[in-house]
Amino acid sequence: MATTGRREHNASRTRRILTRTAVELFLSRGFDGVTVENVADAADVSPRTTYRYFPTKEDLALAYLADLDNRFLDSVRARPTDEPPLTSLRHAMADTWMWLESSGESETYLALQTFIETHPGLLAANLRRGYRQEELLVAALETRPVFQHGNDLEARLVVAAFAGASRVALTTWRRSSGTVAMLVHALDTCIATLLPALQSASGNNPPPSN
Repeated sequence: MATTGRREHNASRTRRILTRTAVELFLSRGFDGVTVENVADAADVSPRTTYRYFPTKEDLALAYLADLDNRFLDSVRARPTDEPPLTSLRHAMADTWMWLESSGESETYLALQTFIETHPGLLAANLRRGYRQEELLVAALETRPVFQHGNDLEARLVVAAFAGASRVALTTWRRSSGTVAMLVHALDTCIATLLPALQSASGNNPPPSN
């Protein structure tokens, strides 16, 4: 048991070193200016080991965001099962973003998000990462009592709507170069505006308030 625990700790440490080294190199040299071997050498890890953790350069470049995905997913799973799913997603995302700030990682996160958009191949890989994450979120939420068992349509719609609101919040935040607190506020605004926007777009405007 002790050997297994030590092996897992070492594997986690190696992955973390590779992930952080890759982000630093890609942001400083550009995606095309860095090879997997460059990252392995800078991290003092063999190329063979690096490829075992990250089969492609795109996987290596997106590993930082994949780790955040896992943190977010774990937070969603830890939320009360009787909590409204959209509320759970909002709290879990806010917790993840606030962790970025408390860890001093928010600037890196912002820089990486902007960097990804400059490389079409990396952007496509990031979209695939997002779709995989949405599938995991649906699986985490679809068994909640609020959803009908055997029909994941509602869970998929909630996750898709939240993903869209999150992307809009991130885009707004990047343009303003604001704080993480402003990012969370942008997310809350997007979520609050989501239903009225859909009602307006469908022609079903809610009655004006007195």
